[in-house]
Amino acid sequence: MFFSAIKGITDVKVEPIIQTMVINYNERELTKQKICEYISLFFHHESLDPLDPIMVNVTPGIRKDIFRSLVTGFLLLVSFVKKRYTSRIDVFDYLVVISTAHTVLTHGGTNRYRHPDILTGIISLFSLGTGHLLHVCMVTWAVNVLEILHDIRRTNTSPIII
Repeated sequence: MFFSAIKGITDVKVEPIIQTMVINYNERELTKQKICEYISLFFHHESLDPLDPIMVNVTPGIRKDIFRSLVTGFLLLVSFVKKRYTSRIDVFDYLVVISTAHTVLTHGGTNRYRHPDILTGIISLFSLGTGHLLHVCMVTWAVNVLEILHDIRRTNTSPIII
């Protein structure tokens, strides 16, 4: 097999039924980036994504959290820009609130009510009031982003599985 011939790779296990490949390697001889380059060559990709060094250890669950958070952040940005031109609350503002709630509540796993983003949302709502709901959403979303970045950092310090 292609990977077995590479110096530094000690074992390769392919599971076609579940579509996975586990590569064991010597960290003194190979880096994660180099293995990703070999995988890219193997599957005939032209270039690697610039985020690969960051995202190589990120689990699919965290990737979903990142995507939801990016969508919510974009909606919040559009809503705040829209507020500069009109102070009227409309359906789009409710969509932003729902998106923020969905983003925050789907991130976390068990015991969600102890997560910093949810606690921030509850405290901000009581502090700022319902008249500043977009500000509550913005603060809650920002804490959610920080929590996701912490999850990425924690994931990147764990062993790699490619």
